[in-house]
Amino acid sequence: MVYLYATIAGATLLACGWFASAWVYQRKIDVLGLQLRVMRQTATAHADQARRQIGQLQAELATRPAPVRPDPDLSTDPPPRRRPAAPDRFVVLEDGFAQTAIVADGFAPTQLMR
Repeated sequence: MVYLYATIAGATLLACGWFASAWVYQRKIDVLGLQLRVMRQTATAHADQARRQIGQLQAELATRPAPVRPDPDLSTDPPPRRRPAAPDRFVVLEDGFAQTAIVADGFAPTQLMR
């Protein structure tokens, strides 16, 4: 008889614990659902504001006149070019930068590691 009462008490406590945890976590789920709805509303408001601003900028750009670019005058000399690469390695030019080193034999072929 004692085992029967202990079993009934254990089953009752187990059911009460299950219902209590379900109640607690359901409240947490409800709070998260509310936060999700607020976040969606905020994201929608931000997207609408961005669309409005983009539309205003597009309308403003449409009203501006197109920029007039002068035709390139081909009669003038082209801008001076840099000095050709020096034959020596690591020669510093007037601008202070070293020339790129030229590897005579090239690089060794890539070998796969296994």
